Amino acid sequence: MIKCLILVGGESSRMGEEKYLMEDNGTPQYQYLYEMLTTQGYPTYISCNERQNEVIPDTYAKLVDTYDQIGPIGGLATAIAEDARCSWLVVACDLMGLTADAVTRLISANAPEYDIVTYQHPESGFYETTLTIYNPGAFIVLKRAIRKEVYSLQDILKKCPTKAIKGEVDFLVNVNTREDRNTSRGSFL
Repeated sequence: MIKCLILVGGESSRMGEEKYLMEDNGTPQYQYLYEMLTTQGYPTYISCNERQNEVIPDTYAKLVDTYDQIGPIGGLATAIAEDARCSWLVVACDLMGLTADAVTRLISANAPEYDIVTYQHPESGFYETTLTIYNPGAFIVLKRAIRKEVYSLQDILKKCPTKAIKGEVDFLVNVNTREDRNTSRGSFL
């Protein structure tokens, strides 16, 4: 079984606003992603901190981070504590061009012999850590990393059997500033 975790992240210091509240699809990005994933039939949760929990309505399933200030790995660790038997599809809210087809393609590529299934950026070759399926085999590596205070999801990918599929630039654009958003609009809207 796969459950989805939307990482809302923190404030973008360069934008001066919360990234999860950006609107490019007529609704705040966390809401857009939540509806996209739940419409596809996946149990979906929003990973948030205490302050964000007060802003996001209780009509959304939420997991409040139990780890403070350690980035996306903390949200994933909180999800694993919630249910360590399932696989977790992690989706960052700053992937403004993400489509249902891209999600379906990733889920279709999931294979039990891999601890992690992710997209590989076609230009940079980097693995996208926040559009990724983390299967239970990766959880022990993740827990060890947190105990050692290593908070990089890239590090987790390097230590686990990982399957990478080629992604498209359109949906692998991270939007962190208004300029990013305006520059990227033509590529995914």
